[in-house]
Amino acid sequence: MWANVLRLFLFIRGMVQFTRLLFNRNLALVLCGLPVVLYALFFQQIVLNVNYFAYDDLHVLQVVEQWQKAANWQEKLGWLTVGFPEHRIVFTRSVVLLFYAITGSVKLTNLMVVSNLLWIGQLAILYLVFRRLGLALLYFVPFCWLLLNVHSFENIFWGTSSLGNFGLLFFIMLGAYFYSHNPEKNIGWALLFSTIATFTYGNGLMAFLTGSLLLTLTRQWKLLKTTVGAMIVVLILYSLTRAHASPGSLDLTNPNSYWLAFTCFFAFLGSSVNFNPYAPSSVEMGLSVGFGIVLVAAVLWLLRAAWLPLFAKKWPDLQRFTPAQQFALILFLFVCLSALGVVYKRSGGDGLVGMFKGRYRMYPTWLLITTYLLLLTHIRQSQKLVSLAVMSSIVFNLLILYHCVAPAVNNRRMALAQEFNSVYNADLLGLKMFEIPQTEFLRLQSLYRPNLFFQESKTQLNTTADSLVSAGKWPLDSVYWQGDNLLISWQKDFIAAEKDFDDGAYILLKSATHLYMAAGLQQTVPLSTFVRRGYYWNRGFVAIFNRPSTAAGTYRMYVLQRKNGVNRIYDTSRQITLKR
Repeated sequence: MWANVLRLFLFIRGMVQFTRLLFNRNLALVLCGLPVVLYALFFQQIVLNVNYFAYDDLHVLQVVEQWQKAANWQEKLGWLTVGFPEHRIVFTRSVVLLFYAITGSVKLTNLMVVSNLLWIGQLAILYLVFRRLGLALLYFVPFCWLLLNVHSFENIFWGTSSLGNFGLLFFIMLGAYFYSHNPEKNIGWALLFSTIATFTYGNGLMAFLTGSLLLTLTRQWKLLKTTVGAMIVVLILYSLTRAHASPGSLDLTNPNSYWLAFTCFFAFLGSSVNFNPYAPSSVEMGLSVGFGIVLVAAVLWLLRAAWLPLFAKKWPDLQRFTPAQQFALILFLFVCLSALGVVYKRSGGDGLVGMFKGRYRMYPTWLLITTYLLLLTHIRQSQKLVSLAVMSSIVFNLLILYHCVAPAVNNRRMALAQEFNSVYNADLLGLKMFEIPQTEFLRLQSLYRPNLFFQESKTQLNTTADSLVSAGKWPLDSVYWQGDNLLISWQKDFIAAEKDFDDGAYILLKSATHLYMAAGLQQTVPLSTFVRRGYYWNRGFVAIFNRPSTAAGTYRMYVLQRKNGVNRIYDTSRQITLKR
């Protein structure tokens, strides 16, 4: 233990000494570029052109056929703006239609590339804000490492959802920049990007709200009238489009709900401190609540001129706020309002755990960026501050990278398994839940043309027989039920991805009428083992089948191993009967 403490101390001291050298602009540029390279490598290694877990991708791709069949432009605009379910994802559908018009297909990987470029593009906006502070480039390095963490990997690899979420934040940040930097000349741009944000995702309407609040606090009444007028027009247009309501789950009539809402709100805002994006422990959730309180308290203190006058019964006047502080105020308000929306929508049903979904992790990242930006506006040229900020942001980014590679790869494999199940089972529960007949699923598949490795074994995957031809035996360690989940475990050896992350083990269940696949999920070694020995994956895998998602029947169990890009099917000599 003490040896590890000593190593940590020496590492920290070395990093502090190293940052003294980084005031050289070229070295700072390299350090700014490195997280971009890591992010791009993470994306390139794991990205896959398949539908994600939910069938949201397929529902959005339906706009291609709807657009083609529309009799006139009124119908076309109707399909472009229809709710999904409560959001108006006009931007997402527009990008889908644009790719189809140019290429004749809509590869989901292309949508992911666009959305991730929008996420990375936020660095350009942040730099425009940062350069007015008159600080050395080294102070910008933490922005790069904080923003380009991979905590929100669900969005990174989810074609249509990523366009909505990443696109929304890009347009919100652009709007915030124009509201806070010379708004007299830029109000048109601010209103334009606020409108685009509104029709990108549901909470985009807050762009108008936060911009109006800033203009009120800075007493720019003429611009405020223009903004409120534009917001009313956009609200009218928004309400004219069709949508399905998505009611909240929080019961506000129950007094206990307010304590739940309080803890969920701060857990959401502080979830950056929880590196594990799934199934956080009670300790990790508690730390997230505490970290959220600390971040909000820090921002409120740094923005105290915006609210302290209220206690003296005076209206705050933020005309002396710098553009960077005004920009940070808009981001902070947007993040808090979005957090309240998530709490209202999710906390009653999902509880505290629901605040840690991977696709929400962009908002805590924004809160970190906002806090750091405000800190820079108050503390000038501090070598200790920049040393700590650079070191902390790099360690933060790398820790998240370590924890998120495994779940991101497992998600990729589970998406492949779902694609398999959708192809081989016309009565799949998932297709029924999303009201997508298998014939329509296969037709939509031709739009994004997925790369499915199991198609190479199409002749072996005979759907009419009750067994499969195997290349040998694969004895499993255990097969057991845990509630409604059938768990299959094998822990004898390491499984390496030699060609790409398609390589791995997949469990097949075969009956005379059905053929199901579950991905073999791999776990990581402890961080200390990874640092000491240099390998990442632990032994074996675990695969899971859900009883309600699997038809009743007697199944033979097989392992499909993909190794170095080649498929082999092995017989486990196991048989299981699934009953309703």
